Amino acid sequence: MITGKRLHDMSRQRVLGSILALAGVAVFTFALSGLLPIGYDFYHYYWPIPRAWLAGETHLYDDASRGFYSPPWTLWLLLPFTVWDIHLGMAAFTVSSLAMVSGVGYLYLREAGAGRQAWLILLLAAICPYTLSVLFVGTLDAWSLLGVYLSYRALRAEKPWLLGAGLMLALVRPQNAVLTAPVLLLALRHWNTRDLASAAVVPALVLAGSFVGFGPDWPLRWWLNLNALPPFPYLVTSTYAATNAGGIPLPLVLLGSAVLVGVVVRRVWQEGIHPGTLDLTVTGNAVVSPYMLSQSYALLLVLPWASLALRRPWLAALPYAVTPLLLIRAQGLWDRLGLLDATFPIILLVLLLIEPRLRSPVQPAPPASREPVTRDQPLPPERT
Repeated sequence: MITGKRLHDMSRQRVLGSILALAGVAVFTFALSGLLPIGYDFYHYYWPIPRAWLAGETHLYDDASRGFYSPPWTLWLLLPFTVWDIHLGMAAFTVSSLAMVSGVGYLYLREAGAGRQAWLILLLAAICPYTLSVLFVGTLDAWSLLGVYLSYRALRAEKPWLLGAGLMLALVRPQNAVLTAPVLLLALRHWNTRDLASAAVVPALVLAGSFVGFGPDWPLRWWLNLNALPPFPYLVTSTYAATNAGGIPLPLVLLGSAVLVGVVVRRVWQEGIHPGTLDLTVTGNAVVSPYMLSQSYALLLVLPWASLALRRPWLAALPYAVTPLLLIRAQGLWDRLGLLDATFPIILLVLLLIEPRLRSPVQPAPPASREPVTRDQPLPPERT
């Protein structure tokens, strides 16, 4: 039995531990700010544009904020990182992204029953070139990863408000939710009207706040901004860009994408949301999304790849082996390296489809009978 004094001492230890942990993170962040280069996306978009909006110099999606394609509520998430100078802001943004990647990976692997080998899987996911791109470019894929995971946990735990918040967070990188968000919503078909209404509260509030804070015409301005300065096509690793570079006809690619979407939807419809179907959904999203950059593969590394590495390490080594191509890709080498780089999600998808434990989950053995053996019951024959 825990006494009041013991409980008080445990609470003090937790508080002291939390303070020391926060102090360590602060010291690490300040030290990193003097060493870390400023990422391209953070320098051009995610630090100056929120500051300009606060100063009244932009309404968002106008001439003063060209190249900012994320939903408007993304800007609110970025504001805390703009109160310092750009070096400290970049360091804090990187540390938060690393915390999201490692935290989601740890929780997901723990749910899968990972033991001591989990640290190695997390390390490989964190130092992979795709994840390093997220950290060094200063982009939002770690936030989108957190949103996808929170949506998944909300569906498993039946927490409507968390689902709404998770989906809005996942949409800070819309290409990461092209297939993922609609498929996750399939699980709502069993929810009652009250839970559905609760799940819509956070998105409704966020959208209402966006119309108030950025004007009722922000969707039109976003569309005009997208057309005025389309995303730079270099380094795009979507299946369509890669297969076009490889000379594969577009109709054939579209047909394959449609078949894949049907497979994912059918699996989720029949089985619901669990780690196996989430892995397939996230990987399928990376394959069928019309716009994909390789740093978005961080979602694959932390979720489906980590799950596969836990079960079949040698299979997981196959897609991981293609990732160093990102380190040596340079201007003019797209035709040779871009196609290979885009094979990461495709190889991972094939492995997920053929991996036996996803196709045929191992059923637990029936419990042994506890009925006592009586004298009238025959004993099993002895081994000779």
